[in-house]
Amino acid sequence: MSDLDFFADLVITGTVLGLDHTSRRDEVEEVLGRDRTFEAPSGMISDFGLVEFGWLRDRPEDDWRVVYFGAQAHWLPDLTDDDIPAALLGRYGGFRSRLHFDELRAAVEARGFTLEERPTYNEGCVDYWQPTSGMGITAVTDPEEWDEPSGTVLKMLGPGRRYSWRSFEGREQAFRSYVDHLVTLPERELAAWLDRREPGGERERADWWACLRDTVARRTGGTLAQNVRWRRLGMDLDRHAAERGIDAPDEAAVTLITALARARDLGITDGLPAMDDAVERWLAATTTFADAVRLCAERPLTPDDVRLSRRLRNQIHLVQPVVPHLASAALAEEVRRWAELKRSLLRLPVSGDHGERAHP
Repeated sequence: MSDLDFFADLVITGTVLGLDHTSRRDEVEEVLGRDRTFEAPSGMISDFGLVEFGWLRDRPEDDWRVVYFGAQAHWLPDLTDDDIPAALLGRYGGFRSRLHFDELRAAVEARGFTLEERPTYNEGCVDYWQPTSGMGITAVTDPEEWDEPSGTVLKMLGPGRRYSWRSFEGREQAFRSYVDHLVTLPERELAAWLDRREPGGERERADWWACLRDTVARRTGGTLAQNVRWRRLGMDLDRHAAERGIDAPDEAAVTLITALARARDLGITDGLPAMDDAVERWLAATTTFADAVRLCAERPLTPDDVRLSRRLRNQIHLVQPVVPHLASAALAEEVRRWAELKRSLLRLPVSGDHGERAHP
């Protein structure tokens, strides 16, 4: 394999040697090396030369979680083999001094994936995003601004999501007014308001829903009673999004699971589905366990298999923490079986058979 395979694998799978935003710090250090993590104003950073992981925790008693990771490609001209983890060199060989965006895009497209341009906050640059993995790419457009050739990739970091506000630029205040009104409405009037307001085009409709739900999610602070009202509105909108086909059934189930976990932390219980029911919905909506085992071991994977593997890994990561809160011991054990597969999904090279087999 070559260094271009590394960069393409990162973009399409959202993993570095099987590590990603779902990994723990000890898992990352086991693969990439120890004594490379230091404190930063934002939390902690694990600096492995080309590869970087950023960590955050809300409270001292919480575990560190990944808030970003990926390749800081702007360091390539200054890196030697001594600066790059042995595991990366062993898998991909030596690394070039610069990565050109056109080469990267061609490699990504050859694997059956596409890149979407999105707004950039970096002057003299262009930003792209890969929808399956959530990985972002920043490349130079103004050589004078960056003292690098046009097209040079500066960084590849994630996970991120589609910038839905691009379709509604300048409408933030309107959405705040919407949700201030919606939080006062009974269910029947809420449904009627959604019928009148939601756009018709598929992409615009999806972005509109994302902006509406994002606005509600940002409404925090105030009294406990006010927070409860906003969380209930958020769950109502999640339910309507599922009923209207905005979210696929497996996505809707995971969204409900995470919303129920947040509601539990606020002491909200009245009128909500049981966590066991939400997890059962997810298990019914996702692929079979046997198919997930296949995805862990079979190589090469088709583009659709890569997409499903990425989706499963993300969802298992979100479902796994609720195991202690499940009433059914059998259901908790079933989720634990799924959780054991997480590290094996996307762990090996996905675009070719290199003589390795996973053992989930």
